[in-house]
Amino acid sequence: MRALRDSPFPFETVRDLLGILRMLYAATQREGRNARRLDAIARVGRELTKATDLARRHAPGSLGFTAAWERAEAATLALGELVDATTPLEPTLRAATDRIRRLGSAGERERRRQATRQRS
Repeated sequence: MRALRDSPFPFETVRDLLGILRMLYAATQREGRNARRLDAIARVGRELTKATDLARRHAPGSLGFTAAWERAEAATLALGELVDATTPLEPTLRAATDRIRRLGSAGERERRRQATRQRS
């Protein structure tokens, strides 16, 4: 029998890890790395998402909440297998920077469109 968990679920940390995984996926995809690595990154992301969903649906101390913790812990171990001391961070940061710039550009285009409409 497993011990039930009732400590607060780390929602913010899991959210942060999901963001890191998204950027890691984008960087890996950009570099043309193998499909197996992309699948592994996506699998870890799905597990963290499932863990979050379980934690939201079940009360602390319940079997479902405990399962959420176990999924999150297993997913972080799997993430540790994908990243090690030799994994360069620069491509992941570049992917994040590009995404921020792209989102910022979209906002700038929308502001220009609205300014044009107001002048008309």
